[in-house]
Amino acid sequence: MTGATGFLGGAVLHQALSRRDGAEWVCLVRCTSVEQGRQRIAARLSRFTDPFTAQRLARLVEVVPGDFTRADLDADPRLDSITHVLHLAADTSWWGEERVSRTNHDGTLALARRARAMPRLARFLHVSTAMICGAEAPSLVEEAAFPSPQARHLVAYTVSKAAAETSLAGSFADLPIVVARPSIVVGHSTLGAAPSSSILWVIRAADRLRLVPCAPESAVDIIPVDWTADTLLGLLRKPQLAHTLYHVSAGEGARARWDDLMRAFAAADPAGGPRDDFTRFDLVADRALLRRRFAETFGLDGALKQAMLRAVRAYYAFCSLDLTFSNARLLAEGFAPPPSFTDYLKVCLENAPEIAEQFADDLEMFVAPEPAQGPAQGPAPVLPRTARA
Repeated sequence: MTGATGFLGGAVLHQALSRRDGAEWVCLVRCTSVEQGRQRIAARLSRFTDPFTAQRLARLVEVVPGDFTRADLDADPRLDSITHVLHLAADTSWWGEERVSRTNHDGTLALARRARAMPRLARFLHVSTAMICGAEAPSLVEEAAFPSPQARHLVAYTVSKAAAETSLAGSFADLPIVVARPSIVVGHSTLGAAPSSSILWVIRAADRLRLVPCAPESAVDIIPVDWTADTLLGLLRKPQLAHTLYHVSAGEGARARWDDLMRAFAAADPAGGPRDDFTRFDLVADRALLRRRFAETFGLDGALKQAMLRAVRAYYAFCSLDLTFSNARLLAEGFAPPPSFTDYLKVCLENAPEIAEQFADDLEMFVAPEPAQGPAQGPAPVLPRTARA
């Protein structure tokens, strides 16, 4: 698994290590020493458990200092015995096209080239994003229709993910590649916002602003990180799969409509008043309205608030698309359906700090990147392998 120090990677690693199923995990971490890498992993795990348990679980991981974007140059013999690769690491910045492409596309291909030197490899699970469909997809998105070269993308991140899928399919047919496309990962169904506030702050900001860029009956496809982690582990280890592409998504059964979200917010946060005063607005024509409402609600003092307003606009552009990602393939494999976001919204709000403070979890995505200074650096990757005899 790549991306152990990220939100989703930490959830996967926590659940995998907690199962004590005999699997041995090797973490390829950007670090100067094994101990530093282990502490990076422990810091992420501590968001899902107590600090003592996080340290104990981190000790179960074998750390290899390295960089997945140069994995094809890594001759460490411990990588040769890998049986399963779960590739989660990515640059999630919405800007900085060159850097994002270098990490998410070129880096993924470097890891795939290294995987060719793993003679026991049974599965290479590449985690993409459901939004590789672009901005003009039908309301119900099917896996088989994408990636499409005609898709119009809103951000560099989805461009790079679509390109990586295309290149993997075209150049690495010899590898046992399966692609998983999560939709919008928000919160944890029992821990709420404790593991991460990523994207949750946007939904809360929309509630506070009382503005939505779409019809109230429009849907957003949101899933919790713990269900997503369980599902990815299942796709990684299930011996036989009927397909090589899967949406890991809420689908038609668990998607959240905006009018349902408004009612859920009213029930979970009655102090916020009734939610019958939402205004539908146009992102282009009503740009001044959004800025004025944002300034009245949150203020526009300082760089953080300015970045937050830019981020709200960017996320609203995705919210306006009204996309649901079919999970029929996933359910047919026997995986449990996800809970609806409205079912666990209350627990997300119970331990949520101020909205602007929550935005800090996503701030890096909206900061203009520094000019490239040498090879690309991606998030910490993790590779699992089965227990040795």
